Amino acid sequence: MIVILDTTVFSSDFTCSGTAWRVLAHASKTWGLQIRVPEVVVAEAVGGYGREIENASLAVEKIVTKYAGRLGLGQQFGDLLGNLQERHRDYQERLTQLIEDLGGAVLPPPEVPHMELARRATSRRKPCDQKGDGYRDTLNWLLVLETAQSNPGETIFWVTDNSSDFANEEKNDLHEDLLEDLEGIGAIGRVRWFNDPSSLLLSLAASHYDESSDDLRKVRDNLQRGAITEFINTSILPSVVKKSVSSRHCGLPLDSLTPEILAVQGVQSLDVEVKGVAEQGGAFAEFSFTAEVLIGLDLAEAESELPEGFERGDGVDRSATVLKEISFRGLIELDSYGRPVSGEVSNIAALSGDPGLAPWKSKGSGLASLQAALSGFQHHPWVDPAFLEALRPKLDPKVFGSPLLDPKIWEALHPKIDPKFFTGPVVDPDVWEALRPKIDPKVFEYMFPKINPFGGILDSMAFPSGFRMTAAQGQLDDDDGDTEDVDEGEDGDESDV
Repeated sequence: MIVILDTTVFSSDFTCSGTAWRVLAHASKTWGLQIRVPEVVVAEAVGGYGREIENASLAVEKIVTKYAGRLGLGQQFGDLLGNLQERHRDYQERLTQLIEDLGGAVLPPPEVPHMELARRATSRRKPCDQKGDGYRDTLNWLLVLETAQSNPGETIFWVTDNSSDFANEEKNDLHEDLLEDLEGIGAIGRVRWFNDPSSLLLSLAASHYDESSDDLRKVRDNLQRGAITEFINTSILPSVVKKSVSSRHCGLPLDSLTPEILAVQGVQSLDVEVKGVAEQGGAFAEFSFTAEVLIGLDLAEAESELPEGFERGDGVDRSATVLKEISFRGLIELDSYGRPVSGEVSNIAALSGDPGLAPWKSKGSGLASLQAALSGFQHHPWVDPAFLEALRPKLDPKVFGSPLLDPKIWEALHPKIDPKFFTGPVVDPDVWEALRPKIDPKVFEYMFPKINPFGGILDSMAFPSGFRMTAAQGQLDDDDGDTEDVDEGEDGDESDV
């Protein structure tokens, strides 16, 4: 089994000292995991660490300006600033050594033609985003493919929390583009995606669990739930305050921006399940509990109507707040006596019955159905290449007959249909209605002294037969006259389809 780590693993724990890393170090030896880190990831981690050091230095300099002279701490603050810069200079060496101590290796980027990278960017193929950005992510993904091809008998685990570039709309599997890549090399099912090392470890633990192990039996028998509850309350929960959360997973409004935890109450309904052996006769376990959480968020539309339970952010520098019960799950390391040693939260989500999850499920299933209906369509040999252009409705400028108009207006009024959706063998007949562009006649209201927007315009449109409009179809716009935007980002990032 080969584990390939992305930058997010290191940016969440630059010093590799957290619980997941400690357990992974032990599991890599006992379970035979081969740890691999792309050289691109090392470069990104070093750059990210440098930016964090710079932020810390700026914060210290502000304190120096205010307090150093009055308190006589100039030398101490100077030493601290020097130590920060020294930590930055030797970070790459320390990181490389940490990977080697794990029994891992740094892999150079794949030898891929520049035009292949350009092709993926221009076609907006994941992990590129809708702007075509994603050079480093694409290099890392092509390295995953190369590793899968050169190790046909191995399962590959790709660990990244970058779900916006690697995951599908529902955030429960790899994106369709990436699954198509895997299918092309015969690696479907052999390459699996996990958000973080904790999720990977808990998944693998089930297949390596030895119920007869004396070490595990001892920990299970001595499990001190009271001590674990206290440890979570005092050592783990404080670390989630100011932590960003997923709007989708926490059932927040669709137009939520940058939600974060502002406060959290104590542990409720704690469950602890021992999963595997850790160092020195100890064990690691999965914990789960619920807690009342105050979440602050901004809204894309500040005056949006808030769902029940949400309040305007009076006294808080956020658009809105909500107090709701949230589920937490994570990894905890125990000593041989069942006492907690370290732990961290790996998943924060709404309860299964939270009504806020319904809009996200509807949104995701709608886009997924459209993409599935058109999946693979573009590549079929029986589709005339001119078909996509035929789907692009034409407007006849002669209907207006005015020399005052800029000719470019006709191109602007020429609706675009994105061919990337035509990627499948099955087409739902209803999709044609969905692809029928909406034109708001109010656009033309003050352009000319006399114009019948439903007469000459409609008669002049050179639509294919599947899109031909008649005066009886005069209701061209939706109820609000706007064309719908399909949100493809997880927490408010939008792209138009």
